[in-house]
Amino acid sequence: MYSEEQVWRELQQYLPSDNQLTDELMPREKFFGLSNYNIHLDEYIPTDETDVCIIVFHGVGGNGRLLSFMAIPLFKQGYEVICPDLPGYGFSEFEKYPTYNDWIDIGCEIAKSKIAENKKVILLGLSAGGMLAYNVACKVGKVNGLIITNILDNRITTVREHSARYKFMGTYGLSLLKKVPSVIKKIKVPISLCTNMKGLVNDKRVLNVLLKDKRGAGNNVELGFLLSMMNSVPVKEPEEFTDIPVLLCHPGDDKWTPTSISELFFDRIKASKYKVILENCGHFPIEQPGKEKMEDKILNFIRSTTS
Repeated sequence: MYSEEQVWRELQQYLPSDNQLTDELMPREKFFGLSNYNIHLDEYIPTDETDVCIIVFHGVGGNGRLLSFMAIPLFKQGYEVICPDLPGYGFSEFEKYPTYNDWIDIGCEIAKSKIAENKKVILLGLSAGGMLAYNVACKVGKVNGLIITNILDNRITTVREHSARYKFMGTYGLSLLKKVPSVIKKIKVPISLCTNMKGLVNDKRVLNVLLKDKRGAGNNVELGFLLSMMNSVPVKEPEEFTDIPVLLCHPGDDKWTPTSISELFFDRIKASKYKVILENCGHFPIEQPGKEKMEDKILNFIRSTTS
């Protein structure tokens, strides 16, 4: 469990003081049981009862604990926040290695469990977690809002070129992977070998910490999982997404996936939508003034969609 891990503790010194975990402010760890999966959750449960729950999804360079900097300001405002470890990352347990569709289904089950508790659910996705949150919203339907920092449509070559470590991998890697035997797809490779993980965060000290995290950015993943993600098709085309309001809080100094890459999909969404550029923020948006702006816009969005 994270109580025995050190990487996330080392990270705290580089986070703004208002976003740091302390002995007095620590999530509750629990497992959410599903068929074939036992999903580890970091839960931030306020003392006073609330009817709003925000579910926060990480991407391929993170885990639930690394989302604490997003969860803390929401928790301090009295909201319940759930940060799952998607299988393959963190402490979630599984019988077989997941596909990207498994990630979507798991996100749906977590959301539906909160809806069954009569909670108003907001989905929040960072990095590749943005498209994941979008897909979950499409399948579940009964969520109050969708918040994303990126939304990446991997069907588009330029998106893959930015996501991959090297441009040629984004251009040709998908077609090459499709041709390899199934046994090869079970081989695990460092996620940093396949993706532009150097763009994960702009502060090199933070990057060095995150790349040490064997349950996050320093993780090894099956080639088959990466193929399933890169080959995925959104549950709905953006023109068909009409009912759930969307807030895009995009880092203004994102050295991994620039704003224009997310706009290729976001601009086509037909639902009520809002876009905010986070000045000075990198892909892992912890820099000021964008960090504070992001928190303000997210809180206003949550209030407006759950009141």
